[in-house]
Amino acid sequence: MSAPRLRIKLAAWFAASLLLILAPFVAGFLALQWHSMREALDHHLAEDFEVSLEMLTVRDGQVGWRTDAERDLGYDAGARRWVEVYGADGRLLYARGLPAAPHIRGTIAPPLPRAEGFDSSRTPAGARVRSFTSTRSVGGVPLQVRVARAEDGLVADLRRLLLVLLVSIPLGVAAAAFAGYVVSGRMLRPISSMAIRAQSISAERLSERLAIENPSDELGQLATVFNTTFGRLEESFDRLKRFSADASHELRTPLTAIQSVGEIGLREAHDADGYRDVIGSMLEEAARLARLIDKLLTLSRWENGRNQPVLQCLDLAGLAAEVADQLGVLAEERQVSLDVALPQPLVIRADASMVRQAVMNVLDNAIKFTRPESTVRIWAASSPEHHRLAIDDEGPGIPPEHRAFVVQRFYRIDDGRAREAGGTGLGLSIAEWALSVHHGRLEIDGNEAGGARVWLTFPRADAAP
Repeated sequence: MSAPRLRIKLAAWFAASLLLILAPFVAGFLALQWHSMREALDHHLAEDFEVSLEMLTVRDGQVGWRTDAERDLGYDAGARRWVEVYGADGRLLYARGLPAAPHIRGTIAPPLPRAEGFDSSRTPAGARVRSFTSTRSVGGVPLQVRVARAEDGLVADLRRLLLVLLVSIPLGVAAAAFAGYVVSGRMLRPISSMAIRAQSISAERLSERLAIENPSDELGQLATVFNTTFGRLEESFDRLKRFSADASHELRTPLTAIQSVGEIGLREAHDADGYRDVIGSMLEEAARLARLIDKLLTLSRWENGRNQPVLQCLDLAGLAAEVADQLGVLAEERQVSLDVALPQPLVIRADASMVRQAVMNVLDNAIKFTRPESTVRIWAASSPEHHRLAIDDEGPGIPPEHRAFVVQRFYRIDDGRAREAGGTGLGLSIAEWALSVHHGRLEIDGNEAGGARVWLTFPRADAAP
């Protein structure tokens, strides 16, 4: 059995909510109506009692009425209203209205001695009666007077009102459910349109977007979120395509070189030194291929979350000095001197291996691209929130229009220069990723010598989060 559609659910919830609102309202309304009707009846009983006191007379010990008519202007003693007068001994002295009939008088229980106030009761026949009883002096004789009115009319009116409500409320709830169904259909129509439109957007059509009628309402905001997501997906697919193409190209270059050198070595006869040169060239390309694959695997493990950062307090200055010592041999080969000016500890909270990799990649680039017999300087600057490690070289620098793109994978300003230096085009990408994981940033600027200055900014360990 399929689940109900959202439109039906909304209509049902709308009807149920209306019913939950109306139920206590109707109950309160009926209670208030009954209380008002009872108050009105009690008010009339109090008036009947005052009129009765005016109309009652006591002559020679006999209680009577000022007029002999069954109905008079002062008091209408009809079937629904009557008066009873009892003596101090509880004996009925006078009755006017229904209790005056001998066959009725014995079925109505007399009031309790010294009874006062209002009371509701039922006759043996099942009729509801509301009465008011009080003891007053009439002609100097203390009498217990009870006036009463039938309450069945009030109950009948309340039942009719309840019947009207029981009929009208379900009709109203049904009408509300229908209206909710219609309104929800109109409100959900844009979502259906967006769903149909989103289904038509595939990996080959990520440039398409959902239509936005009103960007300020909730549906417009939802469509904006979807469009933003499609934009990110399109950008990710484009990056993936570029990455696949660039990676294929980068992997093919050393493989082609290895194949070409091997074919030449097989095709031509060489002496031992010649074969050593062939094998050395092949090993050099194999090493370059291994470095490229290793960096690709590093990026893949970091991005897939397989290598989660292990945060610890470490000294960025000491780590940078260690990296400089490790790359000292490379600097000597390039006839480059390293100037490490880090006099004080720079304590950050980060993963040591990731930070080491980032510093090593940036410093390795600086050594490779600076001019021979120059100096690569490593220094730092601090603020209350961050420690910033700076690496300056004296190479050709990075033009401003390329600085935002050199952190992209396989991006090169000069397509041949990086390969000649043995670069893979992934060093700055790995460094930028390592800093972003630690809520830092990698920035590229120029320096006074015309070379590049790369800032590695990390939050301080003692800074407020």
